Amino acid sequence: MNIERAIISVYDKSKIENIARFLFDNDVEIICTQGTSSFLEQKGIKTIKMSDFIGFPEILGGRIKSIDPKLLGGILAKSTDKNHIKDLMEYNIKKIDMVIVNFPSFEEIVQSTRNEETLLNFVDIGGFTLVRAAAKNYRDVVPLVDPKDYDTVLENLEECGDVPLQLRRKLALKVFFSTSKYDATIHKVFSELFASEKFDHEFFEILGELRFGANPLQEAMLLKFLGEDSFIDHLENITPYKKPTLRILKDIKLLFSLVSLTESNFIGFSKKGIFVHGLVDPDENEKKQFVKLVKDWNGGVIYSDDENLLEELKDSRHDCLLTSRSFNEKERFLSYKPMVLKIYKKSLGRDEEYVIEDDLVVKQKSINLTVDTEAFTDVEKIAFEVAKIHRSDTVVYIKDNKIYSGNQACVDRKIALNILNNILKQFEEEPSRGTIIFDSSINSEEIVNMLQEWKIEKVIIPPHLPAYGKFLNELKNNNVEIITTSRRYHRY
Repeated sequence: MNIERAIISVYDKSKIENIARFLFDNDVEIICTQGTSSFLEQKGIKTIKMSDFIGFPEILGGRIKSIDPKLLGGILAKSTDKNHIKDLMEYNIKKIDMVIVNFPSFEEIVQSTRNEETLLNFVDIGGFTLVRAAAKNYRDVVPLVDPKDYDTVLENLEECGDVPLQLRRKLALKVFFSTSKYDATIHKVFSELFASEKFDHEFFEILGELRFGANPLQEAMLLKFLGEDSFIDHLENITPYKKPTLRILKDIKLLFSLVSLTESNFIGFSKKGIFVHGLVDPDENEKKQFVKLVKDWNGGVIYSDDENLLEELKDSRHDCLLTSRSFNEKERFLSYKPMVLKIYKKSLGRDEEYVIEDDLVVKQKSINLTVDTEAFTDVEKIAFEVAKIHRSDTVVYIKDNKIYSGNQACVDRKIALNILNNILKQFEEEPSRGTIIFDSSINSEEIVNMLQEWKIEKVIIPPHLPAYGKFLNELKNNNVEIITTSRRYHRY
């Protein structure tokens, strides 16, 4: 085997035993810092303490233990450079063939302490330097920073006694990414706690190529926040030969958010990132009526767990059918015209939200509005979530077990109501009685008149300015129930 000497210094020791035992069983000399050495010795794996290898003790309470020419020289020496080999022999420096290092996660550490001195003690210097040096010289040294790669390296060592150049290069790139992320996280933590910097850092994982929209010439790359749970992680594409566009993903995300909040039997329709229509616990006649009315729509995404309803839409012109139901024979969905995705329900949330429009980037705190929903029916809870998800101005209408919207980011509430009226006509529904949810105050006599004309029974709104109180009083005097939330809830 081409690996004769390895350095192991790991903070995360959860998967180190297997690879260390393999190296030990194959007579590889293992050099370790004090903590890693003690851990492996307890497992019956003999090591050489780093202080003994370099002939210099750990000093400054462990702050200096792995910065030494005997270590860095052995890592950085190029086997193809005669002058490097000459220096190794002259200064009695032994070649090192593998470096396994990982660092403490600053994201986790800052959750347990915000003490500046404690945080500074967790800033890695030596291990960071060793593995970065190994990555620089990956043709001669195998750099390992991610425990997920241990098994892959082991398989290659068992098969051919070495690690191929292509894999070495991949491992080196992961080191450079990991060290850059590590430094960026340290900067982010300290600037948030103790300073005010004009920089921010976010890292993304590339999930693959994505058609941007209807334009086949518009290319796009699908990303997600690194290490964050995304709705994309909870999707299974049952028709893998079909890929969603950005427009389709917006609809999927919206419906995913809604159905993850309820255990009720729900069917819903969204198009262009706007919730259009849905029903909670529909009967068979209502399901048939839903299918009849949505069949004529081009595009959009439909969610249902009803097998017959999905079958009815197999030749529809919709972009995607969503379901959380498990099916034994998934192959039959391959003949469906729309793509079919299974979702695994989960309520997700982020501490921050990003609004990105070309070169305009806005980062804002994500506010999860909690309201007293005991007075809300299950239909009202879902409809209220629609109002929270949509951009202002929006209006949502509830009639019995049906939810309608189809509008968001309108010029004002009057226009939103007019759009809603047109949506209701598409679904052969007359606006009569029921509940209206606004994400902004009622601010005109025209809106009051429309609500009275529709004989609306209940209105849910955010807090209003004192000047608009007269409009609410007028509705109350006409026996309209007014529910005012504790704070505003529209997004932006």
